[in-house]
Amino acid sequence: MPSHRPSELPFENESFDLVVAYNVLMDVVDVPGALKEIRRGLRKEGTLFISIVHPLADLELLAETAPNAPSEPRATYFDRRRFETKIESRGLTMHFAGWAQPLEAYVGGLESAGFAITSLREPTADLTEGRDHMSRWSRFPLFLWLKARALAA
Repeated sequence: MPSHRPSELPFENESFDLVVAYNVLMDVVDVPGALKEIRRGLRKEGTLFISIVHPLADLELLAETAPNAPSEPRATYFDRRRFETKIESRGLTMHFAGWAQPLEAYVGGLESAGFAITSLREPTADLTEGRDHMSRWSRFPLFLWLKARALAA
């Protein structure tokens, strides 16, 4: 196998029919670069599935959990911003860090990498018995799912 640059995945060009980016793009500094690298590894007729925390959910979560939230200037939906937060729920402490950015940033990254979105889904929260803690996500989406295909060169 040839050597690769640190930003390259260790795979040959056009190695995959399917790539799934499950809740990872929010943690990547260079989303357009990551999508170009995914495109390099995807076959011409391949499919890319993406799951991200919905950009609207990011804004809601950051507004609630930011330290000193009332005194800090409120971020807008259109800002790209780094976040680190800690959430305590049901006796567990969870640490989250990543990038929050508008949907346009992800779509622009897909476009610049040569992808076209073929499907977009905003799944609703599962409110079956015992999942009352998810009720807030029945008002707006927590996740965004995208399906994309490579455009013909």
